[in-house]
Amino acid sequence: MSNNEKMKVDPRIKRTKRMFKDAIISLIQENYDKSKLTVQNIADRAELNRATFYLHYQDIDDLMEQMIDEVLDELNKTMKSPSEDNQSIKKGYPAPRTRLISFLEHFYRNAGLYNVMLENKDFHKRVFGILLEIVTFWAEDRKERGRSFQVPNEIIASSTLGIILWWLQEGTPYSPSYLANQIILMSN
Repeated sequence: MSNNEKMKVDPRIKRTKRMFKDAIISLIQENYDKSKLTVQNIADRAELNRATFYLHYQDIDDLMEQMIDEVLDELNKTMKSPSEDNQSIKKGYPAPRTRLISFLEHFYRNAGLYNVMLENKDFHKRVFGILLEIVTFWAEDRKERGRSFQVPNEIIASSTLGIILWWLQEGTPYSPSYLANQIILMSN
């Protein structure tokens, strides 16, 4: 079996996993008491059975951890896409701004998921780490141009995350590009 064949996942498995993920997200969005969340509740919402759940996950924590890993992997791939960096250079935008916009666009496309997932402390911390990387990259870019931040990177990253949390809770009233511009203006 070649590597390509090993990498292919049966579409039915993808669909089943997506159904379980959508089910847990919808239950959490409905302010379902997380302490009372059970595999049976998730399976019922997904219109699948518990045995199917256990074919894919050990427990609810395993489902959440896999969701976190997948979302953050997708986010990292989105931000590091070489085609986007090439497009940003052609448009005259600096790469750090493009990374922030890519970050925000990913959040915009997955707003419901992020609104729920950011309640998880581990996920929150990992997203903060990604934002801190963006801000650090941005600070290095500014320093090369002779304009450094007057505020520590951690404060800028924390403020940005607070703005993003508000943005998600309010239903993303502004476009990712507009929000990125406002964050940049604020940090200047």
